[in-house]
Amino acid sequence: MPEPVKSSIDHEYVVIGNSPRKVSFILEWANTNYSGVPRFFSFLEILKRQWRELAEENYPDNLEPDRRNFLKCIDPVPELLIVSGEIISIGLAEEIRQRCAPDFTPAIHVGEGLEYYALKNLGAELAGGDILFFIDSDIYPDDGWLLHLLGTFAVPHIRAVAGQPYIAPIDLFSSAFALGWTYELADTSGRLFHSAKFYSNNIAIEAELFNRVKFPTLQRRTRGAGSLLGKQLTELGYPVWQNRKALVDHPAPSSWKHLVIRALAHGRDMYMKTSEERNWQGLFYSQEIAASRLMRGIRNTFQNWRAVGLRPLEVIPATLIIFAYYALFSLGGLLTHISPQVMGRHFRL
Repeated sequence: MPEPVKSSIDHEYVVIGNSPRKVSFILEWANTNYSGVPRFFSFLEILKRQWRELAEENYPDNLEPDRRNFLKCIDPVPELLIVSGEIISIGLAEEIRQRCAPDFTPAIHVGEGLEYYALKNLGAELAGGDILFFIDSDIYPDDGWLLHLLGTFAVPHIRAVAGQPYIAPIDLFSSAFALGWTYELADTSGRLFHSAKFYSNNIAIEAELFNRVKFPTLQRRTRGAGSLLGKQLTELGYPVWQNRKALVDHPAPSSWKHLVIRALAHGRDMYMKTSEERNWQGLFYSQEIAASRLMRGIRNTFQNWRAVGLRPLEVIPATLIIFAYYALFSLGGLLTHISPQVMGRHFRL
């Protein structure tokens, strides 16, 4: 039997069980439509390398002893499921399998017409692991992401944990979004804390717990089920934690067209946070959020432009990029008030 694991947080012990805990990686394919297949292949190489580090017990220096002991109880053969809402060509599917070898043997599943959260639920239904990793196909995990995120389950009362997404500032466009979009700048504090706000692009949940709730079904909006899932988990007594030692680089919108679509959808989804029908509360709320986040983005830009490597002459252009995004966000809320049905049929991402 694996040895008990001691938690450095509350000094309790938990026995993992008689058999290794199996990990299932669930990768949704939808984001490749905007970020591209090459970015997914780059992510896959990172995931393979980090899994080898686990198998070889090549742990980061700042990984706590109890986490190390827990990771030794992980089944060395993971499960990798790729779930797509559209058919993946035979040639591309074969290339995916070749790139996964020898570390993973992927299972590719198609749920035609399914979108983001429904694809994640499909993957969970098909998965056989004890711990489910829901991962978007466009993230780049930082070093140590997998071991820190998975190792968090060494703490007995933690059954769901998310990493922190940030945007790597590689040019003016991404720097503007790093400062002004929904994600914080990369936090290297290593904090572990309850998090009412988290993102579904890199989150791990025990399968038994997830299958009691799942991502709620959305109709006209395409984002927001993650926060609803978090509320359900909290009501069950297992809130989502966030581990700031587990960071992932999330891309900024890939083009101006992507920015327009993302912003309009963002405004629509914020409008529909409480109701997917026409309602004045949704209109006022979407406009309030657009204004407050614009002001926050401008403030962050003028305070932290050096932190992302902007030059003085780039501060104003970066501010204008964020202004454009939240102007379109506001427009998305207004158009949703005019016709929730039409907005619900478009900008599905």
